[in-house]
Amino acid sequence: MKLALASTLLVSAAAFSPEKKPAMPNVAAGLAAGAIATATLVPLPQPAMAADSLVLGTPLESKLANFGAASYSVFNSVSDLNPLAEKFVSFIDAKVKPADAAAVAQKAADGILAIPDAKVSEYAGVLKTVVYSGVNSNNCVTLSGSGAAAKTLAKSAAISSIDKSKVAAISKKFASPNKAVPTKGGDICLPGSVAASEKLWVAQAELTFSMPKSEATALIGAIKGTASQATRPAIATLVGQAESTFSKSPEAIRMAAAGKAVEPEVIATASAAIR
Repeated sequence: MKLALASTLLVSAAAFSPEKKPAMPNVAAGLAAGAIATATLVPLPQPAMAADSLVLGTPLESKLANFGAASYSVFNSVSDLNPLAEKFVSFIDAKVKPADAAAVAQKAADGILAIPDAKVSEYAGVLKTVVYSGVNSNNCVTLSGSGAAAKTLAKSAAISSIDKSKVAAISKKFASPNKAVPTKGGDICLPGSVAASEKLWVAQAELTFSMPKSEATALIGAIKGTASQATRPAIATLVGQAESTFSKSPEAIRMAAAGKAVEPEVIATASAAIR
């Protein structure tokens, strides 16, 4: 959950920047989409609940699934995620005022805590029975360096500013989903198939969009306050490290294209959620 909070700041600053939006470099788009998904934890609701979903049956669902498919092989080939996390923390420290970065992290924590418990339980169920079905620490491919990356992000000034009682409450609230994600050597395991990866990314969008309107509005307001600092061109400076992490392979280029395709849908859905 701390990784999710940190990722929210980077991607949302780009998404809600008031500047004219330049085309993001290929790998930067893939990085952004990956961070979006990391920051948007979500469970697939039961069919009877689909009518209330902002994700299921929409263009966002199909584009998230496409990203899940396109990113599957890329994430399976990552050798070390931590250098990108370190670069990200340095970027936030250099580009965003500490008080503004802390405000985003704190509003994100409030929003995550406000997600209905039933949605969290649904998410845990999807992780256990769909995304990680048949996957365990003995047979999984890990996201290398993800354990170290989580520690790097957790020690950042923005995340460290969150009240410890809220951090403990988030850990307790998401104990079941966290338990459903197998780990190996301190790193998280990746989904076992392309289809499972598709389900994960769609699921991650559903949980976040179940955040109550008041908390979502407050979070987006805090994010917009960083837009003139963590601008899209500034975020593009992370491209070099992103390329080192995700490579310049044809698969990474396809992932980047899928990331660019999903970004406007995420923005539109977030805007709709607070209207």
